[in-house]
Amino acid sequence: MGNKVTIDQVAELCGVSKTTISRYLNHKYENISAETRQRIEQVIAELEYRPNRSAQRLKASRSMLIGCCIGDIASPFAGLLLKGITRSCESAGYQVLFADSREDSIREQRAIEGFLENRVDGLIVNTTGGNDAFLISVQTERGVPLVLADRSLKIPGKLDTVISEYRDSITECVRMMRDCGYTKIALFTEQIRNVMPRIQRRDAFLEATSASERSRPEVYEFYTEEDGSCLRCLQDYTSRYSGERKAVLCVNGVTAMHVLRALREMNITPGYDFGLCTFDDWSWFSLIPPGITAIRQETEELGAHAAELLLERVRGEREPDSPAVNIELATTFHRRGSTTAEKR
Repeated sequence: MGNKVTIDQVAELCGVSKTTISRYLNHKYENISAETRQRIEQVIAELEYRPNRSAQRLKASRSMLIGCCIGDIASPFAGLLLKGITRSCESAGYQVLFADSREDSIREQRAIEGFLENRVDGLIVNTTGGNDAFLISVQTERGVPLVLADRSLKIPGKLDTVISEYRDSITECVRMMRDCGYTKIALFTEQIRNVMPRIQRRDAFLEATSASERSRPEVYEFYTEEDGSCLRCLQDYTSRYSGERKAVLCVNGVTAMHVLRALREMNITPGYDFGLCTFDDWSWFSLIPPGITAIRQETEELGAHAAELLLERVRGEREPDSPAVNIELATTFHRRGSTTAEKR
């Protein structure tokens, strides 16, 4: 029976994950209790399980390095994402090499080529959105496993991907702002370009608002590298709808920072007259008056899930040609004083 037994069968009978079995086989017992080790040993003996020899030879030639390319490493989002990635990789004995594409597709491709020259065992990419064909070829033609973190391909289903839920949370946010009495709602975003979360959230916003807007839903796209562009967009929005209670949904936390700076320059405090909600619930959003309503993404867990998906392929726990996995993590809605139906 020996060679016919799979690691999945061993894991199922032991009541543990494939990762735990893999760690046991690689003599990494730190996070495995004595009772679990004994149970694994017993099941392996009973099934006469023998690890795949080709996989063991592959392991011997590994660099134990993972390459990770991030769109904007200066963002607080990136810090949380990298924390999750590093946590999972280091616990499995891998080191992580980082690169910052600065939202430039050419820099992204160069960084990945550099990782490949350093013989990384796998790649995690928070992609700019301009290298879809290249990213697919890295896995299918060069044989290096690749997982997308937070940002998917334009056509899904080609590579393992971990993202945050966005459609239901945007629908809930728009409904909440309507219930608060805001009569005009706009989406503010950094340059959308090919960045899929921005595209997806814009489209979900337009879908959520089109049925209830008396006029065309507003989307303001500004250039963060150009001083004052967000302020000018906000001034245009407030002047065009001066007689209405207005609200803004920010596509991410970086956008929210730009909007908050612009509101301060205009002496506007978010609240009854001007509502504000954002994706990303950074810790200080709950501290600054009056508290910023936010859609919380589990960013650190997103990074950890991406790393674990990658390590499954790196360790041979999933076949190279197995279907791509898409994981969508739930978000949570935190309403605070920046969106309110009560005038204070």
